[in-house]
Amino acid sequence: MLTAPLKAIALAAAIGVFGAVGATVGVRPAIARECPDSVEPSRETRRYENTELGFAFQIPANYRAMRWVNFRDGISIVNPSIYECIRRMGPPQSAGWFWSVDLTIEPVPAGRRSLERALRAVDTSLANAPIQIMTIDGKEVARYTYSDDHESIEVVNLAFFTPDRRRIVTLSGPEDDPVPQRAIATLELR
Repeated sequence: MLTAPLKAIALAAAIGVFGAVGATVGVRPAIARECPDSVEPSRETRRYENTELGFAFQIPANYRAMRWVNFRDGISIVNPSIYECIRRMGPPQSAGWFWSVDLTIEPVPAGRRSLERALRAVDTSLANAPIQIMTIDGKEVARYTYSDDHESIEVVNLAFFTPDRRRIVTLSGPEDDPVPQRAIATLELR
């Protein structure tokens, strides 16, 4: 089921969801149970840009980006306490939880020209899921949500082709977390 349109998310970001009292900081991953509590996102933001993959968006200035190697192909945007904990303890051994913002990178299946068909081929759980196609900066973007029963959250996803159209990048995060809301609202594509 599709949720609030992108405009509502942008409005929420514009009115300052980072400063909201009691704002959700994100779903704590399994490793966080062994780490100190998460740090609230700062009101100040900075631009996170990946020129290779062709996108940029705003994140809290105190959050860090981590590229995953030997765990999954992607990047996670994490708060500083989780970042330091992972540096000390190493990455968790399994998936199944979300940071504030996750970026996964998948190769485009051979012969798939449309973004929707490529997504459905990459993830068979999307076979009958509603996918909304929209345009950001003249580029095709797919928006879809799903329920993560393990974490009891709704996850919002925006997927798009890299500039060379050989990979799909999916920006994901808990729907009620202000950090992915800000990332989605400020997403720029090349």
